[in-house]
Amino acid sequence: MIQLATEKDLEGIMLVVKSVVKMMNEQGSFQWNDTYPLVTDYQKDLRREELYIYKESELILGVCTISKRGHEEYDEIAWSQHDHALTVKRLAVDPNARGKGLADNFFQFAEKVAKKHNANHLTTDTYAENQYAQKLFKRNGFRFVQARREEKEAAELYYFEKALK
Repeated sequence: MIQLATEKDLEGIMLVVKSVVKMMNEQGSFQWNDTYPLVTDYQKDLRREELYIYKESELILGVCTISKRGHEEYDEIAWSQHDHALTVKRLAVDPNARGKGLADNFFQFAEKVAKKHNANHLTTDTYAENQYAQKLFKRNGFRFVQARREEKEAAELYYFEKALK
């Protein structure tokens, strides 16, 4: 079941994140590492009431932020709409719980949250190397918007959006 996270959930959230970071790095995606995401990122999301967990039998199997704020560069992205959007970020599902549709459930939940906030679309992004995330976005009705590289040495980021009816 998806629910708002609480302070007491942070330890379980970070266990999931640590497992996901290890798996992503093994798959060649280094968007997440030991410097991102940190517990402080999730604490900010928690204070804003934008942090959600997927819990089953008191065990946290996934985490997702559904935010009223995009990342710093979002104002420069060629979104089809520049009005009110919610951003899905820091989505992580325990590798042992994969294949159960948890990530898809978070996107369906994000749509419900967006409608409650009168948002017209959802936005998200990922590293170009993160093929899993790109497939997940497309499977959930997101369309590719643009690629962008912040710095010469940095990996390319891919931006996606989904219009809501």
